[in-house]
Amino acid sequence: MNDGGMFKKVNFTCERLINEMEDSLRTMEQNSKEQMLPLFEQMMDSYEQLEMTALTIEGYRQKGNIKARLTRVKRELQDAKTAVEFKQFEKAEEMLEHHLIPALKRFQEGLFPK
Repeated sequence: MNDGGMFKKVNFTCERLINEMEDSLRTMEQNSKEQMLPLFEQMMDSYEQLEMTALTIEGYRQKGNIKARLTRVKRELQDAKTAVEFKQFEKAEEMLEHHLIPALKRFQEGLFPK
């Protein structure tokens, strides 16, 4: 697959992860806290798929930039999951809303600069 096709695949995978995060926020707002851990586990799986797909893009400079951005996202996603495990739902919600979703949207925009 050429780089254009890979960028589209990465974009699609990133969009799916953003949608999962937004769905998790809605679930939190509906006070369905017991459903949160499985949702975070699903987000971690989606993140892993995003990382594997994104790192197939050619170019060392591009690959290094992608790896750095995704490493920050992974760290924050793990921290949010840990917050859910310790029933700190407000902290997890804040991380999703103010850090993770905006970071993924910036990453996605960086794939297709205007």
